Amino acid sequence: MQYGLCDISVIGYALDMHTAKLKRRAIDMFFLTILVLVMALPGLNGLPVIDRDEARYAQASVQMMETGDYVNIRFQDKARNKKPAGAYWAQTLSVKAFSDVKNRDIWAHRIPSVLAAILAVLATYFGGIRLLGREKALLGTALLATSMIFVFEAHIAKTDALLCGFSAATLASIGYLRNGGGRVSALVFWLALGCAVMIKGPILPLLILLCFVVLALWERNVSWMQPLKFWLGPLLFLMIILPWPILMWRETGSAFFSDSLGGDLLPKLKGGHEQHGGPIGYYALTTWLAFWPACLFLLPGLAVAIKAGLGKNGFDTQIAKSARLLLCWSLPFFILLELTPTKLPHYTLPLFPALALMTGMAVVTITKVGNYKFTRKIGAVLFVLFSLLLLTALLAAEAYYGEFPTIAFPVMAIAALAAIYAGVKLWRGAGRLALIGVICTAILTNVFTYQITLPNLQAMHISKRVETALQTAGIDLAHTNITSAQYKEPSLVYRLGTHIQLPDLKQHTAIFSPQINDIIILDRARNETKAYEEKLLQTMEMQNMCWQNLDTVNGFNYAKGRKVELALLQIQPCQAEPNPN
Repeated sequence: MQYGLCDISVIGYALDMHTAKLKRRAIDMFFLTILVLVMALPGLNGLPVIDRDEARYAQASVQMMETGDYVNIRFQDKARNKKPAGAYWAQTLSVKAFSDVKNRDIWAHRIPSVLAAILAVLATYFGGIRLLGREKALLGTALLATSMIFVFEAHIAKTDALLCGFSAATLASIGYLRNGGGRVSALVFWLALGCAVMIKGPILPLLILLCFVVLALWERNVSWMQPLKFWLGPLLFLMIILPWPILMWRETGSAFFSDSLGGDLLPKLKGGHEQHGGPIGYYALTTWLAFWPACLFLLPGLAVAIKAGLGKNGFDTQIAKSARLLLCWSLPFFILLELTPTKLPHYTLPLFPALALMTGMAVVTITKVGNYKFTRKIGAVLFVLFSLLLLTALLAAEAYYGEFPTIAFPVMAIAALAAIYAGVKLWRGAGRLALIGVICTAILTNVFTYQITLPNLQAMHISKRVETALQTAGIDLAHTNITSAQYKEPSLVYRLGTHIQLPDLKQHTAIFSPQINDIIILDRARNETKAYEEKLLQTMEMQNMCWQNLDTVNGFNYAKGRKVELALLQIQPCQAEPNPN
């Protein structure tokens, strides 16, 4: 086939344009990845293991490696039949690759969450390009990368960052399917969905079901879903999820499924499970902190998406279809969460990729047309109020529970000024300048919070300080019997070892059999300690044993909201009194 000079020039121009587009996307990906790392890496090692969920996940992963049993999930001798094993497996792989299980390096458990945050950001970016174009996708994804709960979960070794990553990948694949995507997009959908089920069970399938039902009712069109019926996709999904329940049925019979559904999921639907209840409107309020500082653009973003989704400029345009997907992904599940009795701020995290893309729409739209005065002014006022509340709380926490003052104080003051600047600029309709203020606020706040403020709250790092005190006293933690019948936080097990005993007070006094060099931990800040201590001493006196006070750890148990005064006692033979003659 022969080409003329004109044809060759056209082909060359097209190739140049394609190359330039790839370069822009590569630069965007590099920028977004660096932004996630700037948010997630500070404090990854300095922040002690968090009670209670992170400590439970980390300890269960440790026990998998200690025992070689990667099927049964256990915390000490108790089965954790709550979630599938995906997050535990990811942590064990990470620890084996980057550390050693004996070191108890919590940062190694947290690496999967960092990688999942990168996946979430990149998937949101590529899905956003297909739905909204590069500019809106880039700006919205940058806001996702800096949002508070997203950054927090990227620091924590549990399920939520992983779920967010696979949720974003699923949303991106749906975006491609609705804009001409075929079997490859469908396979990505089923792959991400299978991985999400292995992380947190039915959460993402429920979100997608709600999204699809509402979309179908709104649009009266499901033709774009046809590639999802490609047989290889569902087969891939089943290949990912089926081995786990088969193994669990072989190991536990119906115990895992009855505990997971009857002991974990259903109680959350019936009432405030594990004292995590909240009224309707809980998420409408907490999202302003969870999605902070991207929440500055949340109300304008919703307004822009609703107007576009209604299709006043064409119901079947790409922007209208994209807006409807983002709305149907976020709003129905958000309403369901509001109606569910059990509530925690991070439950909305799978919605954040869609919310972030809507904020990207808001930044560009406000910059170009300067509309949406009511929502942007309300959003600006709320953002400034919540920003000042948050920054003040961080400073107060450091002043009360840490060392005062530190460099974080002037930095937080600058962050407050940046937040006020962002709010003022949005009030005036300067979307891009407001975005710059938001990103600066996020970087200053997050980096210093995780690098300085939270690691500095020594009064809250009780388990780590107990470990340090015992090691300083020369105690061999791996070969010493340690009993703590009052302070029972999971972080203590992770720090001191699987063998530590956490008995009930009455049970311990009934079976107490003192041995030389055993460690007893008493909480002398509690009323029942005096009677408990007297019973232990009576048993020890009969065997001519006493205890030596190695150290005392004072602090604040944030998981229960009370002060502790932990006496670290080592059992020793009683010293004979000198003979006066």
